[in-house]
Amino acid sequence: MSLVEELKLRETTPLKGKNIVLGLTASSAIYRSIDLARELIRMGASVRVIMTKASTKLIGLDLVYWATGRKPLVETSGKTEHIDLAKWGDLMVIAPATLNTMGKIANGVVDELLHLTAVTMMGDGKKVIFVPAMNIRLYNSPQYKKIEETLESYGGIIIKPLIEEDRAKYPPLSDLAHCIDSIANRGLDLLGKRVLVTAGATLERIDPIRVITNPSSGLMGVLIAREASCRGAVVDLVHGKMSVNPPYNVSQYKVVSTEEMASTVRKLTRDKTYDIALFAAAPADFRPVEVSDAKIPTSETSRLVVELTPTEKVIKSFTQKPRIVVAFAAETYSGDQLVERAVAKMHEYNADMVVAHDATAKGAGFGEAYLDAVIVTRTGIERLGLVHKYILARRILDSALAFLKT
Repeated sequence: MSLVEELKLRETTPLKGKNIVLGLTASSAIYRSIDLARELIRMGASVRVIMTKASTKLIGLDLVYWATGRKPLVETSGKTEHIDLAKWGDLMVIAPATLNTMGKIANGVVDELLHLTAVTMMGDGKKVIFVPAMNIRLYNSPQYKKIEETLESYGGIIIKPLIEEDRAKYPPLSDLAHCIDSIANRGLDLLGKRVLVTAGATLERIDPIRVITNPSSGLMGVLIAREASCRGAVVDLVHGKMSVNPPYNVSQYKVVSTEEMASTVRKLTRDKTYDIALFAAAPADFRPVEVSDAKIPTSETSRLVVELTPTEKVIKSFTQKPRIVVAFAAETYSGDQLVERAVAKMHEYNADMVVAHDATAKGAGFGEAYLDAVIVTRTGIERLGLVHKYILARRILDSALAFLKT
């Protein structure tokens, strides 16, 4: 197996070896859980499904069997299925979770196999994740808030819904699957932490039509922001132009120019105290000295000369320094030269960690899923080589959290 094939295997199986009990309840969003089951299996998990009786009126047992390769369970047969499932499962995910089901579990009403299994797994000290999806009025009710508080006091984990169109919706699949993976493998180890992330490319205008920019997709910053949020952090994402969607469960601040990004970082770090700041964006380093108010016509211009001046360094723009600062450096070097550049950037930015990568590496860099990267800290150097950004995001936050603890 080649290195790339090995990395692809790791990319698709972060849940390898995990047993997940998936509970389905009678919400109209239940059809989304067929895709969720398939995604969890694709990520390496073994999945067994329990359905409430009411949920079987919305989707058929055969569909669930097709999605998972296992017959779903609905009722107890007197053979202590709940005990067997609790022993087998590493965690349970109830998605979608209705108010009725959450209320019953919170109050110990175990009149169905799903509720009984959830309570049993909680009693065994295992993680039970709830993904509420319901009418916004139910979600905003004092009854729901009380139920949520009760479940969390029992160790239950609530993944917040997507609030949109006056509804508490099922989260986007990629975000939800990532959160289940993060909770399964890391838990809520960033709970109570505030994290700032920058992502994407900025644009500097030459005229109303033309800009100076770079091919950054924003993927690295988005994965870091999502990983941090899934692990319990409060995340502010400042982003420029991106070709990927930002996570639904973070606060978003969209900017255009490098000056806007720096100004936003300055304001946020003035008003808030951050535990970790990760500057994964690729802001434009130069901007035109003069910007034309009208499009520069090609018919009248045989040669265009644009004078550029350096932009403000976003990583130097914070008002109040975060406890841990992580810098990113896109370089055109590899090996020892890449490490040297990373060390220089660490001292220049007074950063605690620098993630440097060779932007010219084949199949890696801007717009790709991989980076050819090194991580440099004040205590050591880690040469990662070709690594998927999904994996890298977790490793970066693991290192940042270790710094916080020391």
